[in-house]
Amino acid sequence: MPFRLLHYSDPHFGAYDPRIAREAAELANKLEPDLTVVSGDFSMRGRRSEFVLAKQWLEKLPEPRLAFPGNHDVPGLNQINDRFFSPFRRFRKFISEVEEPSAKLGDIGSLSTANSSTPFGLHLDWSRGFLNPVQLHAINTFFSDLPEDQLRVFGMHHPVIGAGERAKALVSPMPLVQALFAHARIDLLLAGHLHQSKICLFPESVSNESKPARCTVVSQAPSICSTRLKGEPNGFHLISLLPDEIELELWRWQSDKFLPQTTKTFGRTENGWKPV
Repeated sequence: MPFRLLHYSDPHFGAYDPRIAREAAELANKLEPDLTVVSGDFSMRGRRSEFVLAKQWLEKLPEPRLAFPGNHDVPGLNQINDRFFSPFRRFRKFISEVEEPSAKLGDIGSLSTANSSTPFGLHLDWSRGFLNPVQLHAINTFFSDLPEDQLRVFGMHHPVIGAGERAKALVSPMPLVQALFAHARIDLLLAGHLHQSKICLFPESVSNESKPARCTVVSQAPSICSTRLKGEPNGFHLISLLPDEIELELWRWQSDKFLPQTTKTFGRTENGWKPV
C-alpha cells in the first residue's frame, strides 16, 4: 500500500474564505491520509487573532500532521519588536513548538523541513526565502544518515520553480540549493508561497552534459483557502508514495467543493525521477 500524504499550503487566516477552510478540514478527514503537511503562511500579518483561527483549523485536520512557517507568519513591520526579536514566537505558541519538524513516513522514508522565511534581509523584499549554511548542512546530514532505499522528502515554504515575476520568489541561494538536492538525493519537495500549483521535476531543464542533473519531484501547492488568489482556484495536492513511484493528484475548488483534476506520476531512475 502506498503512503498517502496530504499537502496543504498558504491558508492565510486573516484573508481567507471560512467556507473553503471548513470544507478543506472536512475533506482531509474523509481522505484519511497517513500524514498531513501544511507548508506555511498560516496567517496574513502575523497577528495573534489570525494564529488563533489557524490553530483552531489545524486541530481539525487529521493526525499525524506536520507544519512549518512561511514569510507571512512573521509579524508585520507595524509590530517591529516582535518582528525583529521574536519573529516566530506566535507560530511556536499556536501552530508548532518546532519550526523545522521531521517525520518518519512509515517504513518507506523520512521527511525533513527547513524554515526558509526570514524577518529581514539585505534587500527590500523581505518575503523572499533563504536557506543559510547551517540549514544546508543540517538537511544534508539528515538525509545522509538514511538507508539507500528510503525516500527522502523535504519541505520548506519557498519554491524552487517559477517564471517571470515569480522567479524573484524562489528560495536562495539557488546554486547551493540545487547542489544540496543532488548531493542529499532528495526525492520530493513540498513547498508553496506562489498560490499556484506546480507539479514537475527540478531542475526543469536537463543540461546536455555527459552526466545530466539529478531530478527531484516538486509539489508546489496552491493556496488551500486564501482569498488572495493568483490566477487559479484554491486547491491542494494528494500524494501517494511508493519506493519507486510518486503520484501527485491536484484537487481544485470547483462548483462549491474540492474536486480531483489531474494526476501526474513519476518513476525512479538511476538519476532521480522521470514522468511515466
